[in-house]
Amino acid sequence: MKIGISGKGGSGKTTISATLARVFARKGFPVLAIDGDPNPNLGMALGLRAETLEETHSIPRSIVERKEDADGKMRMVLKDSVENITALHGIAAPDGIRLIVGTKVENPGAG
Repeated sequence: MKIGISGKGGSGKTTISATLARVFARKGFPVLAIDGDPNPNLGMALGLRAETLEETHSIPRSIVERKEDADGKMRMVLKDSVENITALHGIAAPDGIRLIVGTKVENPGAG
């Protein structure tokens, strides 16, 4: 099962995502939570400590590559399996949840 949450800023996406992740994990489902927000807060909502999150890094862009599909359209595809990416870049969160931080502002004000 895959669940995606989207919506307007301030609409409660992080709260809903964290709640669903923890409910499903507590029911025994394997949960991989992916925080794609440039200001990632899902880890805190899942119960991770700020110190733990400060030490984490977002997944590198090098895990994907552009490929042309059979229809001639360019697609972004993973270079590795989700399992390996999760093992390398996932963060252990409460209730057995694995968290991946998809983006993170690394150098604010640069550019």
